[in-house]
Amino acid sequence: MTYQERLKAETPKPQSLWRYREVHERAAAFRPEAFDRVKGRSDLWSPWLEHLLLLSMLQHPSRAWTWGRYVTVHPAGNVEMADRSIRCAELLADATAFRSATLEDVLGAAPSPPLRSWRSPIAMCCESTIP
Repeated sequence: MTYQERLKAETPKPQSLWRYREVHERAAAFRPEAFDRVKGRSDLWSPWLEHLLLLSMLQHPSRAWTWGRYVTVHPAGNVEMADRSIRCAELLADATAFRSATLEDVLGAAPSPPLRSWRSPIAMCCESTIP
């Protein structure tokens, strides 16, 4: 989990795109146009890649992971991260594969005033059959 998150457009490594596409398509969690939206320079690239990591775990031959959801948590005052979460959700064909929440909701606290320097923690949740 990271607390500091930069909203910066990045480009996936061209030599890795074949693997990203393989996991992306095999998962069937994304809309058909999603890969084209993130394969180039995009600020959605980082959360998409983190989501692919989760999905690749679910595709592992050991079948050790049976369920997963990519979850983002951000301060309520961070409107940039709230917007990015909405745009991430729009890439999905399977809404159960993603969840966004505010830090205040998770902690049961009252929202704090907006601060431009706040960034988002990001977490991946997986359920494993490994004891």
